[in-house]
Amino acid sequence: MAKRYDYMDWLRVLAIMVVVLVHVVSKILNTEAPDHWQWQLAHAIDSALRWCVPIFFMLSGALLLTKKQIPPIGEFYSRRLGKVLIPLIFWSGVYLAYLVFEQGEDMTLWQMVKRFLVDDVYYHLWFLYVIFGLYLMAPFLRLLVQHMSKRLFEVFLGFWLLFSVFMPLLPKFYGYEPAFYTGMFQPFVGYFMLGAYLVLYPLPKKVLPPLAVLSVIGYLVTYWATNQLTFSQGELDEFFYDHERPNHVVISLFVFALFQHFAGRFKPNGAIRLISAATLGIYVIHPLVQFYVNKLLGINETTIHAAVGIPLSWAIIFVLSLGIIVALQRLPGAKHIVP
Repeated sequence: MAKRYDYMDWLRVLAIMVVVLVHVVSKILNTEAPDHWQWQLAHAIDSALRWCVPIFFMLSGALLLTKKQIPPIGEFYSRRLGKVLIPLIFWSGVYLAYLVFEQGEDMTLWQMVKRFLVDDVYYHLWFLYVIFGLYLMAPFLRLLVQHMSKRLFEVFLGFWLLFSVFMPLLPKFYGYEPAFYTGMFQPFVGYFMLGAYLVLYPLPKKVLPPLAVLSVIGYLVTYWATNQLTFSQGELDEFFYDHERPNHVVISLFVFALFQHFAGRFKPNGAIRLISAATLGIYVIHPLVQFYVNKLLGINETTIHAAVGIPLSWAIIFVLSLGIIVALQRLPGAKHIVP
């Protein structure tokens, strides 16, 4: 049986709660004017939370790439790819139906198929496409992890930082587009591998305080730079919101390392394991729940006051999403669509 890390369950639960909160405040960011106080409040919250998605990739890498026993590739693919592909197909169908029947979009069957194949059907489903690709690469990346020395692993991560984290700053601010092809060092591959590295070579405790300081700086950079770019362009500029920016790499690293160092304090907990097992389901369903909480209950991120509406709608959306997914998981056969 694979080793279970209780701190990873706790971290996964925190990450999915944060994902839901990000999507609550993003509604304000996409509708209010940047000079409005509600936009600034949402921006201040969002700037602190963009580590949540990288953490999911790091957790997947930490668990998949460090296993000592490697199952036959056919067995691995049949188990892992099905857990992503079936939910991706099913929930893409659900969101296509939502777009057609609830939002009034006019699409032919071919347009639906094309949208599924060339673009994510709904804004959050991109995550499943990335996970599918990472699972395809996992058996090969695991061989790298098992045979790389610590030094070679750090060189790999160094190239990832160079090509995926720092190099994109050049075209954004200097108009210079590097011609290097760096396919192996794509942003989420790096996070996937970083999770494995941290399990194999945990950071020393003395690194946490400077990482905490850098994380605060990273937050301030996100907040200030996004404000500057947004006001200069007259619309939300999400460049520093992107998960592969240096500011979010540092914060993600700090959050993972912090949980790892306090692993002994995270005890097995039935409720945490229940939510952890429902994470993917909560992820795919919560935008629908968010829409219908607003439509049917009249509750959204600005209800009464943004300082009230944000936590209120966040709590309701999360609890309802969890309840629906836990109920679905108990139905015969439904485990394939909410694994």
